[in-house]
Amino acid sequence: MSPIRREDADALARLHARAFPSFFLSSLGVPFLRQFYLGFVGDPTAVTVVARDGGTPVGCVVGTIEPQGFFTRLLRRRLVGFGVASARAAITRPRSIHRLLRGLLYRGGADHAPTGGALHSSICVDPARRDIGLGADLISRWSELPASKGASTAYLTTDAIDNEAVNRFYQRAGWTIAGTASTPEGRSMHTYTVTLPTGASN
Repeated sequence: MSPIRREDADALARLHARAFPSFFLSSLGVPFLRQFYLGFVGDPTAVTVVARDGGTPVGCVVGTIEPQGFFTRLLRRRLVGFGVASARAAITRPRSIHRLLRGLLYRGGADHAPTGGALHSSICVDPARRDIGLGADLISRWSELPASKGASTAYLTTDAIDNEAVNRFYQRAGWTIAGTASTPEGRSMHTYTVTLPTGASN
C-alpha cells in the first residue's frame, strides 16, 4: 500500500472505467478520469492509498482532510487538463454536456461534514479482486491516514437508492447513516460517517 503517484494516473483511470462502466464519470472517458486522479498528487490535504500487484494499481481510495472547497481545489489544480478533457467529452458525447457542466460547477461535499471530519471521496477496486476483500482492506488502511493527521471521523455521501451495493458495502465496513438529504436536482443522498482509529502513527 502506498500513496498515489503521478505515474499511476493512467492505470487508475482505466481501472476506474473498468470498475464502474455505468457511472457518469466513466462515460466521460479515461482522459477525464486521469485528471481526477492527478488532482490528488502533491495535494497536502489529500489522503490516498493504492494497492498494487507487481507495481500495477489494482485498487485505490482517495479523500481529503479538508473537505471544505475540496472539489473547487481539485478543479483548479487540474484546470487546463479538465478543460481539454471536458471539451473532448463534449465533442464525442454531446448528450453529456448539461450534466458535465453541472458536475464542473458543483461546490458541495462538505455540507454535512462532521466537525474534524475527513472526506472519503472514492474507492476503486479491480472487479476481479472484490471477492478477496481488497475493498474492505483498502478502507481500513485509508482510515489510518486521516486519523494520523488529526481527524476523528470520516464521512461520505452515496445515492440512497441507486447504489444499493455500495451502501451495503459501507454498512458492512462499519459506517453508519448520519442522515439523508436531497440535492438541488432531486437526488436522495445518504451521508455515512465512521469513527476513525485512535493512536494511528504517521
